[in-house]
Amino acid sequence: MVSRIIELEQRQAGEEDRTTRFVESARGTWTVVRRHRVILFVTMALCVLAGVIYILLSTPDYRATASVEVEDVPAGAAGAGAMQKPVSAADTESMMQTELEVLRSRALAEDVARDLALVGSPVFFQGMDARRPAQGQGSLTQRQVEHEQVIKLLRDNLQVELPGKSRVLRISFVSADPALSARVANSYADSLIRADLKRGFESGVQARRFLLGELDGARKDLERAERDLAVYASRTGAVPAEAVTDENKKSDGKDAKPDAAPVPEGSTAARLAQLNAFRAQAVADRIAAQKRWESAKAASAETLPEVLGNGAMQQLMAERAQARAALVEERQFRKDAHPEMREARARLAALDDQAESMANTIRASLRQEYEVAAHGEKQIASEIAALEGDARVERGRDMQMSMMSRSVETYRLLHDSLLQRYRDMASQAGFQAGRIQPLDRAAVPTTPFAPHAGQIMLVALLGGMLLGLLLIAARHMFDDAVTSADTLAERVDLPLLGAVPTTGDQPSAPDIFAPIAASLQLASVAGLPRSILVTSAQEEEGKSLTVNALARALARLDKKVLVIDADMRRPVQHSLFRVTATRGISEVLTGQGKVEDLILDSGVAGVSLLPCGAVPPNPAELLSTPALDALLGAVRDRYDTVLIDAPPILGMSDAQLLAAKVQVTLLVVEWGRNHHGGLRVAVERLRRAGGSIVGAVLTKAHGRAYDYDYHRGG
Repeated sequence: MVSRIIELEQRQAGEEDRTTRFVESARGTWTVVRRHRVILFVTMALCVLAGVIYILLSTPDYRATASVEVEDVPAGAAGAGAMQKPVSAADTESMMQTELEVLRSRALAEDVARDLALVGSPVFFQGMDARRPAQGQGSLTQRQVEHEQVIKLLRDNLQVELPGKSRVLRISFVSADPALSARVANSYADSLIRADLKRGFESGVQARRFLLGELDGARKDLERAERDLAVYASRTGAVPAEAVTDENKKSDGKDAKPDAAPVPEGSTAARLAQLNAFRAQAVADRIAAQKRWESAKAASAETLPEVLGNGAMQQLMAERAQARAALVEERQFRKDAHPEMREARARLAALDDQAESMANTIRASLRQEYEVAAHGEKQIASEIAALEGDARVERGRDMQMSMMSRSVETYRLLHDSLLQRYRDMASQAGFQAGRIQPLDRAAVPTTPFAPHAGQIMLVALLGGMLLGLLLIAARHMFDDAVTSADTLAERVDLPLLGAVPTTGDQPSAPDIFAPIAASLQLASVAGLPRSILVTSAQEEEGKSLTVNALARALARLDKKVLVIDADMRRPVQHSLFRVTATRGISEVLTGQGKVEDLILDSGVAGVSLLPCGAVPPNPAELLSTPALDALLGAVRDRYDTVLIDAPPILGMSDAQLLAAKVQVTLLVVEWGRNHHGGLRVAVERLRRAGGSIVGAVLTKAHGRAYDYDYHRGG
């Protein structure tokens, strides 16, 4: 729980820090803009003035607009009555983009130029505010050059607009002549409509040529199919399906059903159907005869239905029954040896033999019937087998005939369809409307289209504001000129100890540096620093004059001051104090003299001078020796402070070497001088060298630059 509270507090603290940084950044930006508001206002005023001048000097342009409507399928087009494929949004967009490109094309511009006779017309060039070519160029004649310029002017000043997802095209033309703008816009619309009609007519001609070629091919295919069918029918002796169908129609007296398959009489199929019926009857007869024969073969002859149903057999059986009865009756009265008994038995035996013979004859007739039925069935089966082979051949032939007949019918339908389509297109040729229809004609504009004064002034105002802000940002980034304490703190983060006016090459009055001297006494806890290095970023910023005047001001405060002229490249302190010096710090550092012997009286009470002496070839090598530490140690306790005049920081390393040896450094900055980033570099170099910069003195100040002003930011 505690950790979560701590995390929330840290998050709130982070958000507060970000808010604080943002507020500070915004406040700093506003301060910079306010400080350089003159740049902003001047830039805006100049841009607005430029806009006004542009409006006054611009030639007014007039824009005339015509509009046309683009349809998917032109009314009256060939095939328009048929079902049309729905047009998708992507197809519509592609079609409209195509029309836009057609409008921008060179061919349409040339058509407009021919229609209005613009080539050779001085009125067109006057209306376009362009110069008419007076002579040819290279291999081109004057008229060819003029033609190219007319086409270029037409295409450059044409404006085509497609509002939203509509099918309306707005065609606009801009020129200095309102009547010319209207004429050219209407001519563009008319040329677009004519071009569409021409494309439609040419496409119709091409379509008719294509259909004519397809129709000729279909006719040849139909003739070839009919010829192949006739040759096949004559070779095989088959009858085409069409002839068979016509025959059946005539014979039946009514149309046959579409799914009925007529069978010609006497054909193999008809004979096969008849033999199949006969075979069924023969099989039935054979089965019945076989049953009768099998019954006759297994049963007694007297019990056979055929025997019982035979009249002669019945009569014979009746006679045999009477003979048997008579024999039984005679046997009662006579013995077997009696002649009449023998005669009766003989007559009975004769009757039995006769009955048996007749029964066998009937049984034999049943067997013969069975064999005849079986033979008839076999004959019919063999004939059916033979006809089935012929039927297969005939079915293949009929199938081939059917396929060839269908091919003939297909080619005939294709031929008739193409012929009808060709007749429709031929009847509609020259009467179809185009896809592009006129909607609005361009009227002569009464008010100029350009220049737009309001828009130009708004753009000029916003552009001037943006340009002014950019100039302020550039000045803030690349201009490190210091004119006040705020700008000094803003540029290099240093306090301003004071500002002094321009005095030329003469030292400033000590009274001017009195506040600066007083400020230096508060620069450290111990009071006035014992050693102070005075330098500047660049030359001629007034550092030597500042050293001289500051020494005088400190002397007035009863301070014992030693001035060391360490600028061994361009020493001037002896001239400012008006003393003659032939020897100085260079001799001390090289061991050619003692510091006590070379310190001079400057002529100012409380101020001593250690001049430069002879100018060495490489001062940086002398300043990097331990002799400098010994020098400073020797004079530190004898004076309240030591002021050292050092060379400029940029381009030399002397100031960095000296800054590392002294207690504090005082930076001299020329008022309003643009160091182009050199001031920041100089301060950064001093700090990297270990120097402690106590502040800066603003020299050569002008006007109210060093006055305290709430509104100007210092």
